[in-house]
Parts: sequence; structure tokens; C-alpha cells
Amino acid sequence: MFYHVRYQTGEIVDVVKDMKNGNIPCMDVKDMDEFMWVVKQLSKHDVFLVESIPFDKSVRDPLKEPEFEFRAAFSSQASFCTSIDNISELMYIDFFFEPYQEKDYDPIFGD
Repeated sequence: MFYHVRYQTGEIVDVVKDMKNGNIPCMDVKDMDEFMWVVKQLSKHDVFLVESIPFDKSVRDPLKEPEFEFRAAFSSQASFCTSIDNISELMYIDFFFEPYQEKDYDPIFGD
């Protein structure tokens, strides 16, 4: 079975270090609002979202990892974030969203 560490939002420094070492870290986020918060935190460490590259939703198997949402591209150059000039500068993070919890009526009936 494939095993990987999923960073939490409080581990931004570790994520940046992992990215700069050439790895693709995995990160758990709750939703798109939290994703945007992570993007803002990464920019404080000179890691910027490349907006011209669409999120890649097909890099992982959705049957094996249903929580996987997308892979996002980042760069250490702010000017690079609006165009694709130097592909060797790209870094990536795989984002996993919390699974949707359906409301359950079990507590009403008791156990």
C-alpha cells in the first residue's frame, strides 16, 4: 500500500522545505477557503501559486485516494506566477480535502 505523509496547515515551514528539496508534499485542507489561506501563508515564504497552470485532478487514483482534490503548481518567483516561462522552476503540492460527512441519525435513536 502506498504511504505518504499529509502535512497539516500549521506545518507550512516543513512543506516549503519539502518542496525546495524537489519533493511533492501532500497537504490536508478543509475546503477552498483554507486552500487560499495556505496559498497566502506560502507567499510569506516566497512560494507563489502559478495561476496560469490549472489544477491537475488526474495525477492520483480517485478510487484509492478519494480525498485527493488536485495538484497545484507553485514557483519561487512572483513574476513567474502569471505566465509559464521557465518550467524548471515549478514546485507542486497535492491537496486533499476532508471527506464530506453526511448527517447521521444514529444519535437520535441511541445505542
